[in-house]
Amino acid sequence: MSDDQSTPTGPEALPDADPGLAGDAGQATAAATDVTEPAAPGTGGTRGRGAWAAVAALCVVLGAIASVLGARAVARNDTSSTRTAFAQSSKAIGTTVKLAIQRQEELTVAAATYFAANPKATPAEFGRWVTWARTQRRYPELDALGLLPAPPLPAKASAASGKTSTASGTTSATSGETAAASGVAPATPAKASTPPVHVSPAQLLSRDTGLSIYRQISAGHRPALAIQTPVYRGNVTPHTVFGRTAASVGWLRTVLVPGAMLGQVLTGHPGYALTVSYRNGTSNLVYASGAPVAGAQSASSDLHDGWTVTSFGPVADTSVFDNANALAVLIGGILSSVLLGLLVDVLGAARMQAPAHAETGAAAAAQDDADTPAGAGIPHDKYLYEPVTGLPNRELTLDRAERMVARAGRDSGMLAGALFVDIDQLHEVNEKLGGAAGNQLLKIVGERLEDVVRAGDTVGRLDGDEFVVLVESAARGVRLDSLAQRMIEALHKPIELDDFGPSFVLTASIGVAFGRYATPEDLLRDAHVALASAKAAGKDRYTLFNANMRTVIEGRAVLEAELNTALAERQFFLLYQPIYDLRTRRVAGLEAQIRWQHPTQGVLAPDAFIPLAEETGLIVPVGRFMLESACTRAAAWDVAGHRVGVSVKVSAHQLNRDGFATDVRRALQQSGIEPSLLTLEIPETAVMRDLAAAAERLRELKALGVSIAIDDFGGSGYAHHADLRQLGLDSLRVDRSSLAASEDESYRTWLLEAIMLVGRDLELTVVATGIETHEQMTTLQSIGCTMAQGALLGKAVPVDGVGGLFDTELPVAAASVVDPSMPRDLAL
Repeated sequence: MSDDQSTPTGPEALPDADPGLAGDAGQATAAATDVTEPAAPGTGGTRGRGAWAAVAALCVVLGAIASVLGARAVARNDTSSTRTAFAQSSKAIGTTVKLAIQRQEELTVAAATYFAANPKATPAEFGRWVTWARTQRRYPELDALGLLPAPPLPAKASAASGKTSTASGTTSATSGETAAASGVAPATPAKASTPPVHVSPAQLLSRDTGLSIYRQISAGHRPALAIQTPVYRGNVTPHTVFGRTAASVGWLRTVLVPGAMLGQVLTGHPGYALTVSYRNGTSNLVYASGAPVAGAQSASSDLHDGWTVTSFGPVADTSVFDNANALAVLIGGILSSVLLGLLVDVLGAARMQAPAHAETGAAAAAQDDADTPAGAGIPHDKYLYEPVTGLPNRELTLDRAERMVARAGRDSGMLAGALFVDIDQLHEVNEKLGGAAGNQLLKIVGERLEDVVRAGDTVGRLDGDEFVVLVESAARGVRLDSLAQRMIEALHKPIELDDFGPSFVLTASIGVAFGRYATPEDLLRDAHVALASAKAAGKDRYTLFNANMRTVIEGRAVLEAELNTALAERQFFLLYQPIYDLRTRRVAGLEAQIRWQHPTQGVLAPDAFIPLAEETGLIVPVGRFMLESACTRAAAWDVAGHRVGVSVKVSAHQLNRDGFATDVRRALQQSGIEPSLLTLEIPETAVMRDLAAAAERLRELKALGVSIAIDDFGGSGYAHHADLRQLGLDSLRVDRSSLAASEDESYRTWLLEAIMLVGRDLELTVVATGIETHEQMTTLQSIGCTMAQGALLGKAVPVDGVGGLFDTELPVAAASVVDPSMPRDLAL
């Protein structure tokens, strides 16, 4: 065969072919031709049309079933949400009612303190006290407040006074005078009245037992609650019945309108109703606000001491037809199913009308497939890599971590490791230079990290300034600490960003974890915990994970949650440590110190929770509690005749808040305390961190009339003489470390004398704190310090133990009064 000859193709080759083969080919051609012709009516076309109709009907049925199931799920979810919201609201309502009852008890304590100290006060005097205490504004539910006097002494004891008594009770020819002397005064000007002279058996029983009487009355056509609380001289309940009878001043009568209080409690809870009941002995009182709807949810909370609150909320119904959201899902789902069925039916009809185009369409599709490049339809690599740095993104990094952990689990000789890298300066670069500079910086970081790892390791970017390096290595060959050190050194090399000025050096914090893990999430979690430890230790370093870190992190999380609960349930309380004037040996002030009555750990000191409160911002509500509680107590002591100041510690976080002055103003107004009796103790470091800003804050506080003290002033050199002068201070509190023993006795003495001289020059009171030994006291005496505080002089005591401090002198052995011959200008 010559080169120009070719194998015959096409129809011309058929004659030379085998006849049988030619016949087969012709039949095949005919069959192919038949495929393109439409089916005869009433045969295959009818069967195809019926199949499409069946598919459409199936879509409607399945859609309807899915709609019913979805509607029921929505109804159940809404019901669960309603019940959860009601449980939270009920708890909040119960807490609010409990706080309102406690506020009334505090008012009773304050008024009882006044009457105990002034048993012969006139109604006018008590009225002035009521106005001064702002009871009408602070207690809108209060209707009346006064004292029911105690019955006079028996005839033999009272003959000298010209009064007589009867066997059934007490009478007096001058009952009006007796009432005036008792100090009865109304909470509102219109409610003043002379108390009845008859004393009921219930009152006598209350006097003898020291328990209050609760009685339901009517106040202006409104249900009211009358409470009679026995009051004794000195505001201390004697231990015996005879002592209580002899010391009785009378009964403090408080009339409350619970409806006003309950209306305030329900503010912000529309659709709710509330019932408060008191059951104790023969007392059975019930007050309600709002009317619960039929089928309403209800929850009761025991407030202790006989009080119970029951909340009624919205109806929680799982019925689909009673739930608007579920009904909308049901109707919408059924309509969508019908529309989908119609669409399928229309498309099926259109498909049956154009069968001739099927082969042409298939051929075209085959041609398109032939022309499509290999791999088309598979997601491009750009979806697996982060666009800024070109590194594996979160999804790809987590996938590789999962594969690495699985391989290490199968091979006992391999370990999986992760290094969590956080760039310390990225936030500052974005803020100062912009996002373009930040992106360029991220790219440089990614390149430098890739330069120090092996070819098989993975460097991925998770988010923001966080990178992860995945390392798989033999168990004996794992040295991730050296790899972390190389990363830090690589980042320390100067970086120059295009068009952004001079070069600078980056630092990073790295958390390292390695071992055999069940899941990649566990591996990355431990690396992140180690990263948090590295950042807390000062950044620009790496930290290897250990099990203790997880315990600390989990413990801090639990403690933070418990702090929130402690605030809501008022688990905090205050102790008061006396500050003595060594010249008079009398209490000159009290420092409020907070404690936490932990439900399981007992009483916790501030060091156990205040640092975490400052980190989480919870120091703000904790600080408000300290201010308000201390001011309220100081105001009560002042009314009782004990004019003594109270000091409250303030953290740097509180001082730097814009709203701190508002917190102080609120505490002063609510308590009625004279502002000069409140001293705010500011740490020296907080003031000197930003002197100008601190001076502005302190001027704002001084404008309220309070006193300012620098706390922990130990002569460390933070505050200079000129700095102290511009702060407008009132006192310096010398840190205990300045009084501790020192090898250089002359330097210690000079330091203490220098602090005293600074105080004298600036006309500041110097208070020595933390005095625990007689040697420390001797040092104070030698330099003329007259104000001291510490365990040697008196430990912090609860509020009920403060009363004993006012009438007690400091023992001479502890005080060792300053030499009277000392110049007065040194006795600060």
